[in-house]
Amino acid sequence: MLNKEISRRDALKGTGIAGIASLFTFGFGATGAFAEGRPDEKIIDGEKALTLLKKGNRRWVRNKPIRKSYAPAGKTLEDGQWPIAAVLGCADSRVQPDELFDIAPANLFVVRNAGNVVDDNVLGSLEYAIEHLGVQLIVALGHQACGAVKAADAFVMKGTKPGGHIDIIANEIAPAIAALPATHSIDDAVKANAIQSAKQIISRSSILEEAIASGKVKLVSGEYSLHTKAVSFNAASE
Repeated sequence: MLNKEISRRDALKGTGIAGIASLFTFGFGATGAFAEGRPDEKIIDGEKALTLLKKGNRRWVRNKPIRKSYAPAGKTLEDGQWPIAAVLGCADSRVQPDELFDIAPANLFVVRNAGNVVDDNVLGSLEYAIEHLGVQLIVALGHQACGAVKAADAFVMKGTKPGGHIDIIANEIAPAIAALPATHSIDDAVKANAIQSAKQIISRSSILEEAIASGKVKLVSGEYSLHTKAVSFNAASE
């Protein structure tokens, strides 16, 4: 496992912008997690947020979207953002978390890249979401027919490299696929990759690991079906 825990303080000093550290105070003290809070003082914990996402996805499946907002009454986008969850998703243009969870802007903190892989930028974004936006739910979301997973599958099963920087993405996904039986399907690989991403969120960030282990933040993985439009969430033990 790559060591992702290089000192953030040293990194800031190295770039000559140590003063930024005062804006991004890490840890779970008085200036740490959930320091900003919501202006309406409502607390939407991880379990409640997951329930709201499931309800929204059911509306999406039934083709009855309402783009539900949980932002404080009377607030506009210029006033701020109040996400109830953070979603690590794929950059695939067919998979828009705001749509598939039937939720309005300012209600989800979305981090996306091809294959929903976990890197330093993803970890920093998720750390920001829990520490400065009060998010208490993180979803690692894969999707049916993911091109990045297909590329990684071809690499693992046939030794075919996609080329360019896509190789980096394929290398990140590869361990999840290598652990599957040779008879696995792409859907199996998509699920394995989403579960792997969830586990890496914990193993590669001590901040996220502490928040999840303490119960302050809930972490789940799931997969979105392009065919049914439904999100299937995986058991916590997977």
